Formats: sequence, C-alpha cells, structure tokens
Amino acid sequence: MKTVAQTVIEADRFYTISAHTGNVIQAVEGAKDGACVRLGKYDHKPEQEWAFIRVGDGVYRIRNRASGKLLDLTMTGTANGTWLHLWEDVGGTSQMWTVQPTPEGTVRLRSSWASGKCVDTVGMGAAVGAVLQIWQEVPGADQLWTIAEVKDRVKRAPKKEAPAAEEAAVAETAAVEAAPAVETAPVAEVVAEEKPAAPAKKPAARKPRTTKKAAAKAEEAAKPAEETAAPAKKPAAKKTAAKAEEAAAPKAEKAPAKCRTAARKKTAKKTV
Repeated sequence: MKTVAQTVIEADRFYTISAHTGNVIQAVEGAKDGACVRLGKYDHKPEQEWAFIRVGDGVYRIRNRASGKLLDLTMTGTANGTWLHLWEDVGGTSQMWTVQPTPEGTVRLRSSWASGKCVDTVGMGAAVGAVLQIWQEVPGADQLWTIAEVKDRVKRAPKKEAPAAEEAAVAETAAVEAAPAVETAPVAEVVAEEKPAAPAKKPAARKPRTTKKAAAKAEEAAKPAEETAAPAKKPAAKKTAAKAEEAAAPKAEKAPAKCRTAARKKTAKKTV
C-alpha cells in the first residue's frame, strides 16, 4: 500500500473536501440555517470552500467560506442516515469533527457527537447532487475524502506576473543603458554640423564693407556727373557776364558821347 503525505491543515486557510470522483462538498441554499449540503463540481465558488477551526487534537469545526456557518447534524441526530446541513456556531458537539488520516492521503471525517460515525453520501452516490449524511464506518471509498488547500487566484497572479515584471524591468534597464549611445551620435553630428557653421557667419559681418564699397563706387560715379555738370554751368555764367559787360560797355561809351554833345552845345552858346 502506497503512503501519501497528508495536507497540513492551517488556520486562516481555505480547503476543498472532495470525494473519490472529484466532486466537492458544497452548501446549496445560501446562508440560511438548515441549508442542505451536497456534492457538486468545483468551480471556485466560496460555497465550495471550507476553513478548519481547531478545537482539540485533530478535532475541528468546519466553517463554510461563503456564509460562515458550520457543518452540523440535522436535528442533532446520531442515527445512520442523519443528513448534514449548515448552522450558526452554537458551540455544540454536533458541530465538531475529527479528521482521521489514512495511509492513502485521504481522511475520514468522524462526528464527535454521533459516536464517531463517518461523513458519507446517501445511496453511496458520489455524483453531482448527492446528499451528505453520517453512517457507521464501512469499507469502500464512499467515506474517504481528500482535503486540498485552495490556491486563491488573486494570490497566485502576482507570482505569475513577477517574472514578467522582472523581464520588463530588465528590458527597461537595457533600454536606458542603450539610450546614451543612441543619443551621443546625434549630439556629435550636431556639434560637427555647428562647427563649420561658425565661419559661415563671418561673411555676414563683411556686408557693411560691401555696402561701403558700393557707397564709394556710388560717390565716384557721382563725381564725374557733378564735374561734368559744373563746367556746363560755368560757361553759362561766363556768357551771361560777358553779355552784361558788352551791354554795359556801349552804355559807358555812349555816355561820354552825350557828355561831349552837351559840352559842345555849351561851347557854342558861349561863342555866340
């Protein structure tokens, strides 16, 4: 016979209780007292998960995760065929169960109230919908249960994402380390492009010289025009002065003539 290690039951953890077919013990009718307990296919519902509250050596109260109510015996019965249901915690012995391990890794759940009778299924059924009851110990797998810890998906997610986060961090670090090399090349190009640009600004400083030369050339070009214009005006002035002199000359010459005539007249008068 092969021995299988038992699941270690710890406080503040939740577990499934499954039959040999894989179907699990679940609460059917919500949170009300007297809710029926049956087998069902496990689909991670809180009604299918249980906490084991230790009250003695191997003795526990079995609490439903959804309602917080305890696995109990209907009408605190002790006879074979008494059904199991959920009930609020009343501190009674009918809500206490002994977990008895087997070498195969399974357990028997014995009632502390009903003289150690075992949790069983009605009609020896292990299919979905089978109702739970207590029965005296009999050979077979119908009274053997497997307890497995619930691995919450919320708790597992960070563990799965951790490698991805680490890979992302490594990728970011590599990107940061590679970034300076990529940025250095453009900087060198900019510097190389800017150095030749400095001499290119010097011709801009020479523009005033070009303007001065143009002004000088403009002045030189203007001088001949002024010199040419000046001689043209001077002869005109000379001609005008000559004409004025010529016009004045006859008058001066005529004036003496008149004077002479007047003088002659005076002389003639005197002679008479």
